[in-house]
Amino acid sequence: MSTLALVWFKRDLRVSDHAPLAAAARCDAALALVVVEPEWIASPECDPQHVRFAAEAVAALRTALAARGLPLLVRCGDMPQVLADLHRALRFTHLFSHEETGPGWSHARDRRVAQWCRAHGVTWQEWPQNGVVRGLRDRRGWAARWQARMDAPCIAPPARFR
Repeated sequence: MSTLALVWFKRDLRVSDHAPLAAAARCDAALALVVVEPEWIASPECDPQHVRFAAEAVAALRTALAARGLPLLVRCGDMPQVLADLHRALRFTHLFSHEETGPGWSHARDRRVAQWCRAHGVTWQEWPQNGVVRGLRDRRGWAARWQARMDAPCIAPPARFR
């Protein structure tokens, strides 16, 4: 069975040291995705300056990905609905992204995305992108995990995509 990966760029709009992007390069085919979410626009953390900055970063990301042969899709809407629309058209098999450690709306969104993926047979894999260790019941062992993340070598950006 061939694999079609969708790399979901959330807040980390770069190609260097990007584990989901590196994983997608090992799949049969891949596409990249940025979603402008109404929940973000309506959130108290969002400001017009943030939107301008994100738009500039997405433009740079599109250029960097195009140089590697990876198309970038930009969509607006609720993430599970965006996934449903893309899945009907593309039948992607994998969703790759970084873990997000943000406000409550993004946590709720990620739970809805996980539910959507399970219901549609899409494998969603997330990678940590910072020192936050999600899902800990207590802090025992946290420092060693944090140190291992900080000491991990940087991941080189893929040179080309299929």
